[in-house]
Amino acid sequence: MTNEGSPSKEMVDVQILGETYTIKSETSPEYTQRVAQHVDRAAKEIREESGVVDQKKVAILTALAVTDQLFRMREGVEVVKGLAEKRAERLQAEVLAAVEQAPGD
Repeated sequence: MTNEGSPSKEMVDVQILGETYTIKSETSPEYTQRVAQHVDRAAKEIREESGVVDQKKVAILTALAVTDQLFRMREGVEVVKGLAEKRAERLQAEVLAAVEQAPGD
């Protein structure tokens, strides 16, 4: 998990699909709980939609689904980053053109 909390490792109990897991994490307990809740929701959704009951298969399908979300978000960030860079270049060119056209002191 990302370092979004205290630097010391804390033990946190989380629930995923009715099972309790003790997680040792450098992040805050609240952050660890939020991550676990996201995984739990995703796993329940996959289990309900697919009809798969085997916990291992549900876990693998959940890992694939969450990783797919991550990859899509990363791609989206890259698209937005590219658009922002192009916009910044256009604005910079407009500012430079305006400065060049401004009457001298």
